[in-house]
Amino acid sequence: MRFSTAFAITRTKADDWFDPHMTVDTKLFIDPLLMLMGGKRWVAAHDELIDHFVHCYRLVSKADSPTSVSGKAARRMLTFPEPAEFGLGYTAVGTSGSGSGSRFAEQMADGIAVAIARGLTTPEHIEEIGILNEGIGPDRISDAACNVLKHRFIAYTQAVAKRHEIELDEHVVQNARVFVDKARWSKDTVLLPTNPATGGPVILVPERLLNNLPVLNADDWFDSNINEDIRTQMNVTIGQRVSKSNIVDYARRYPDRVRKWAREQSSRTDLHGYDFGDDKKGVVGWDKQPAEYASTHPITGIAVPTNQQELSTLVGKMLEQFRHFIEDQRGWSLLHNADGTEKPEEAAQLVFLGMAQQYLRLFNVELDREVELGRGPVDFKVASGSKIRLLIELKKAHNGKFWNGLSAQLPSYLKSDDSTEGWFVALRYRNNKASQARMNALPGVVASCAQTIGKTIRYSSIDARPKESASNQKPGPT
Repeated sequence: MRFSTAFAITRTKADDWFDPHMTVDTKLFIDPLLMLMGGKRWVAAHDELIDHFVHCYRLVSKADSPTSVSGKAARRMLTFPEPAEFGLGYTAVGTSGSGSGSRFAEQMADGIAVAIARGLTTPEHIEEIGILNEGIGPDRISDAACNVLKHRFIAYTQAVAKRHEIELDEHVVQNARVFVDKARWSKDTVLLPTNPATGGPVILVPERLLNNLPVLNADDWFDSNINEDIRTQMNVTIGQRVSKSNIVDYARRYPDRVRKWAREQSSRTDLHGYDFGDDKKGVVGWDKQPAEYASTHPITGIAVPTNQQELSTLVGKMLEQFRHFIEDQRGWSLLHNADGTEKPEEAAQLVFLGMAQQYLRLFNVELDREVELGRGPVDFKVASGSKIRLLIELKKAHNGKFWNGLSAQLPSYLKSDDSTEGWFVALRYRNNKASQARMNALPGVVASCAQTIGKTIRYSSIDARPKESASNQKPGPT
């Protein structure tokens, strides 16, 4: 359910806000550089963000040690908890992630110390810290912007609510305001819309400020013309995969190049954020069509599951509906871009989530995504009560870890969760012989794996290849 659906909003031209999902975080981030293209209001916000970090640079430069007064103050000002109110970021389960706690504050302080030591004594763009430090990615940069500028986004949300006559409730919001001169964050009670799924507050942001990566990111810096000599030395081409640690090493050697490149990017006139229309990552438009399909194609003849077999039957029928949607109802188009390229595997997981949420809630069955189980997160955990449950893993047939997902990952998750049943969903995207061979071998490998671990493993195979329009198909022989 989206914010607009929850509050029955009809959008107008004045509505430039991103429409967040109420139960699942969207893997997009606030890109500070885009604020410079957002008009006076957001240029001023960018200035405030930079001012915050100017103060942090001063504190770090004065700190004799992490335990000094300045050192402690710097870490307080660099502690940016994951702002769940925004519904953005890498959080897999629900809308409350781990955020940037004390460990990340230390990383940020270290990154600032490196910048100062390399001659960047005052910040022009906070993204420079991420290029000079391996552990600071787009999520940390976004968390910083959300926390420092939260009071501005609260006011923006209140204006949207007033325009659409949305009821506001009192909520205690952490880091609602920062007092830089006192090195102190303040939590305030503010009026905000209430998320009907979580009971927590909702804070909106303009779409134009969101991106899947900051414009100023380490890979693009490394690929720029300014570093052609470095790439020649390393014998790599533009776009070739290079580890973040190697890029950081060169960035620290040539901080002047980082600053020069950042200045060049900030003066561009073609800056833009995430393309919501194309949605190449598949992180935005995943829920509407699957949910509509589930609403018009109900699962009948099944009651609320009371045992493992009934839950298994329900999931089997749901996966059959998912297969039909992908193969026969153009659901495959949600897994591919307009230019024919594939969206990430996560896009398929989200499309499945959009349908499964709609079905399973009717049977009082809980669905959790990317539950951490021992050696990693399983794609989905389905549960009816505390004892009746099963796990689901989705994989592209051409994924290099396809067989590992079946023979190693899923058995490991089942053992960690003490579950007796798992489903392996294989999606075929390509026409090559390797994909066909894997799909052909799947039933036998599933049976062998189930026998080896002594648990029930079922599978579903889905043809996710683009289908030719019926109007373009050639008639067969008469």
